[in-house]
This record gives sequence, C-alpha cells and structure tokens, in this order.
Amino acid sequence: MDEFGELALREREARRIARRQWFWLHFAVFATIQVFLVIVWRLSDTSYPWYIFPLFGWGVLVAAHTVYAFMIRHPEEIMIERAARDAGARRDTVARRDAGSSRDAVPSRDAGTEDAGA
Repeated sequence: MDEFGELALREREARRIARRQWFWLHFAVFATIQVFLVIVWRLSDTSYPWYIFPLFGWGVLVAAHTVYAFMIRHPEEIMIERAARDAGARRDTVARRDAGSSRDAVPSRDAGTEDAGA
C-alpha cells in the first residue's frame, strides 16, 4: 500500500475510534443522569415513577448512537473495502492463471512414457 493509502486508512480508523469514544462518553452521562433521577424519585414523596419518561426518551437516542458508533459504516469505507476485495480477487485470478500457464509450459516426464506404453 502506498503512503497515501496508509494515511487514509489511519484517518478512517481515527474517525471510527473517535465515534466510539463519543458514544462511551454519551453512555456514561446517560447512566449517571438516570441514576441521579432514580435517586431523586426515591427521595421524593411521589409514588408515580416519572423517571421512566427521560429514561426511555434518552434511551432511544443512546440506542441510535450505538448503531451509529458500532454498526454503520460510511460509504467511503464500504467503497474502499470493496475495491480492496476486488483487487485481491483479480490478483488471485492472475496468480492462478500464471500458475496454470507455468505448469503447461514445462513438459512432464510422464508425457513420453504414456505414448510408449499404448
């Protein structure tokens, strides 16, 4: 891989790591605030669990952030992986073709004995 390709790969990895770090920060803030809200609810006089509204509302956003951080890839990453896979397939095809032609180019010792035996 050339220098530009290596730099692009490092940049994509850095973005992926940053997305995951931002998710973990978001999750830590979410968990801390939710624990605080449950404590406030327990210390208050109300028996109605009002803390579930922010829990589920914010929980949906955390779930969406999880999908973004760990599952969704950017289109450029998909295109680069596809190009690398296609280049690898072409390289394997050329290698197999070259290996097949080199086998055919070298005469075998058994080729002359088959005709003599028949």
